[in-house]
Amino acid sequence: APIKSSDILLGEFLGELPLYGILIVVVIGIFTAVLTPLGIDVLQKTIIVLVFLLTLSSALWIGTVIAALLRTRLGKSARGRDMGKALSVLIVLPMVALLYAFIGGGVLEALADPGTSGIVKAVLSIFPSSWGAEIINGFASNPGNTGAVASGTLYRLGGLLAFFVGILWAGVRVADRAYSVEATTFTASKAKPDGVFYKTVKYLGGGQSFGTLLASTFKVYTRRLHNISWLVYVVCLVALLNIFFIKADSPITAVIMSSFVFSLLAAIVASDVTIRGKETLFIYKKVPSGIGTLLKTRLIQGWLVVIPLVVVIMVIIVVRIPQVSLGSMLAQIGVVVLIAAAYTVFALGLFLLMPAYSEKGGEFMLNIMIVVQGSIFLFLGCLLIFGEIKGLLLMVLFSWLLGIALFFAGKRHLSRME
Repeated sequence: APIKSSDILLGEFLGELPLYGILIVVVIGIFTAVLTPLGIDVLQKTIIVLVFLLTLSSALWIGTVIAALLRTRLGKSARGRDMGKALSVLIVLPMVALLYAFIGGGVLEALADPGTSGIVKAVLSIFPSSWGAEIINGFASNPGNTGAVASGTLYRLGGLLAFFVGILWAGVRVADRAYSVEATTFTASKAKPDGVFYKTVKYLGGGQSFGTLLASTFKVYTRRLHNISWLVYVVCLVALLNIFFIKADSPITAVIMSSFVFSLLAAIVASDVTIRGKETLFIYKKVPSGIGTLLKTRLIQGWLVVIPLVVVIMVIIVVRIPQVSLGSMLAQIGVVVLIAAAYTVFALGLFLLMPAYSEKGGEFMLNIMIVVQGSIFLFLGCLLIFGEIKGLLLMVLFSWLLGIALFFAGKRHLSRME
């Protein structure tokens, strides 16, 4: 058929646009209702809804084109698909950083400064969303009097409409050159001989058959960029918390905030035991003592990933605290390492008890939330009831007891699984 890939992309977008438009109108209707006490009339409300429709539709089309180009580029190889999954994790970090900056980074105070706000206003005025904001601001300043801001409203609204039509045309032209819906052929990955790192992992596992299995499992985990991206995400999350929320003179706050994030790290690392699929689990079940070998391998592999990261991050955090003694530094790092190791045991047992075979399924996010929320409630309970020192020590004890109990429950469930 005389149809290009860009025609399909544009057609899919225009076909979905009415549904998105209905959702936008419903949500923005709530916003315009809030403006009613200001005296905004029906015409102004209609223009506000149109502003949001044009702005959000433009953003949706830009995102659709970028996503299509990335799929085409990354879908040419298995490595590219893995890279795409990694990007899907890391792409949220700028938004998290922006959110943390507004909440605890003093951005709102900086914007209140006339000198700073003038620079920011000049930069933001380039974007079409600012044109729509100026229209709404004009209506709020002149409620029920559209004629007072008619000229500014017309050229800004016209600019939004022209921008939307312009990016539709530009997106189609770009898609003509770089977007494709053709099936791609995956190239086979080639593995290199083991280096010093994997030889060390093999040595830590005993150097014999179990060491080889441990090195192989570790190798499979680290070669997936998606897994590495999760580790980078957690490290960046800890960094953002320390930049915007944790004070350098508060050791207990550093331990509390970091332990929450480390429970997320442990859950993500442990989830790999079932994400590989049922087939891998059943292969181990068919081997004599296979279940015990699997759990031992996954537990050590999880500790080899989690504990070094926790140690490095905690050293960086604790060093920032002024006048901290070496004994206090080692105690804080040791407590968090013990808690993170217990979370790894806990998460491994949970994913065996409630297997999640896909990262897109509800089971995966449910298990992640159980581990993170469980760590929060356990920590706060111990801290509020027993105080800081006793609370931390009991936190270590209870997290290990809970982790061991869930670990053996998960092992029993795996043994009985058909």
